[in-house]
Amino acid sequence: MDARDNSTMKYTLSSFTVSQEHLKKAKRALAELVADVRRHEPHTLYLVFREEDQPVFFCLMAFADEAAERAHAQTKYVGKFARKILPLCDGKPYFTDLGFFASTQPRWSFEPGAALSGALVPLAVSHPRRSTHSRRAGARGSASASTR
Repeated sequence: MDARDNSTMKYTLSSFTVSQEHLKKAKRALAELVADVRRHEPHTLYLVFREEDQPVFFCLMAFADEAAERAHAQTKYVGKFARKILPLCDGKPYFTDLGFFASTQPRWSFEPGAALSGALVPLAVSHPRRSTHSRRAGARGSASASTR
């Protein structure tokens, strides 16, 4: 697949907090999800971050387009992840749809086996846990709630 134009891509940021006692289970569930996405969705970018010294996670997801995002949300492994992670969470996950603004590279490269050639827009501008204007809580659908 050729590199995609950033204007057609779909970007989402999710954040969730897990109970401290469930941190290892959450990390395992996230590692499984990332491995499944890597294996089954070579054109999807998943970046998982953890807040320093806190059981708070952020997932930045980039999909080729809205159809790819919908297909991702309907996979068995996303449903499996949701069933594992939601009981471990303190509160509901938050999801923020992001519009592409700027990058140091004109395109992202999603060639299988190729290194990522793009750069991410800094996310500190709109921290999803401290800003209420762009976040939404909870599920949009059953199994896709934790990653969408």
